[in-house]
Amino acid sequence: MDKNMNIYVAASLFSGREANFNIHLADLLEQKGYFPIVPQRDGFEFGRLIDSLKGRLSAEDVQPAVQNVIYFLDMGVFVPKSDVVVANLDEPIDEGVVVEMAYARLMGKYVIGHRTDARSPYGGSSDPLGGIHFFPAYQCDDFIRLHMPCQTTREADNQMMHLVNSIHKVIENAGIVQNKPLPDYALSNPHISGLLHGADILFKNIKNIHSNKGLEEIAQRYIDNIDELKKLGPKVHS
Repeated sequence: MDKNMNIYVAASLFSGREANFNIHLADLLEQKGYFPIVPQRDGFEFGRLIDSLKGRLSAEDVQPAVQNVIYFLDMGVFVPKSDVVVANLDEPIDEGVVVEMAYARLMGKYVIGHRTDARSPYGGSSDPLGGIHFFPAYQCDDFIRLHMPCQTTREADNQMMHLVNSIHKVIENAGIVQNKPLPDYALSNPHISGLLHGADILFKNIKNIHSNKGLEEIAQRYIDNIDELKKLGPKVHS
């Protein structure tokens, strides 16, 4: 296995609990020799992106612009460049994670779902899938169930390491081909080709998308191509 295998960490990131779990998982994956892509670390900080767009767009257009830019980064850059997607399927299952998993499989990526949640809203805990809604679970090539009832930080560290070891074992046994180009059937899908095209418009040849210069360039590219980029999203009616 190439030590630079890219793993996209697909997970909710909206609370300290979620963000802490994600970054702990990413740190341990790095110790295993993987290169984790973590949206809360490698994606955009909302405030800085909003600041780059303010004054260039009307107030009501800023939030949709931020959503578009983040969507094209996650779905048009991070998922395509990953070799493996590792998805958190704890309750409540994040809608964005489910979409990322589904598109990842369409792009020929290997998807590993993991669940530490003892809740079983769609069945019993003794079910093979542990009571998870089976539609998200069916987007996985492998599904890891691991209860983590930790009472101390030491137990939490040990259980997180157990999860990482389980992910590592699955990857070692899966025979994943790294840096595999997207298959022709994915490139011919207009939704996927549209994502890649939008990502190219916004990010291609920008050396550091997180620098002030990079953010300013992305904001300007969005404005210069706003009509084309909007076509790749939903038509909104009110």
